[in-house]
Amino acid sequence: MLIPDLDDLILEHDEDTGLQELGRRVLSRGPWSTVAFLVKTRSGPEEPWEGPFLWLHRYQKVAQGWKLVSRFHTTETEQLDALLEALKRWGLGD
Repeated sequence: MLIPDLDDLILEHDEDTGLQELGRRVLSRGPWSTVAFLVKTRSGPEEPWEGPFLWLHRYQKVAQGWKLVSRFHTTETEQLDALLEALKRWGLGD
């Protein structure tokens, strides 16, 4: 799937899809761009929401727009906690 413009990028986030976007940040712009999403997910309409999780998506600029090339999704809230702790130890977090 191609996206005409990064600013038009939409993650489905209604209650029926099992995905709720809590926030996003464009981390880099250029021929290769990175977007971070904070999301909650659930496995079915009656299931509880889980998360938050961090999703990192890399997009490549192509003639027709932007193409999703790679992605990394945390799958447990403990992974996000561990990432925050690592950033703090490296002097990069509050």
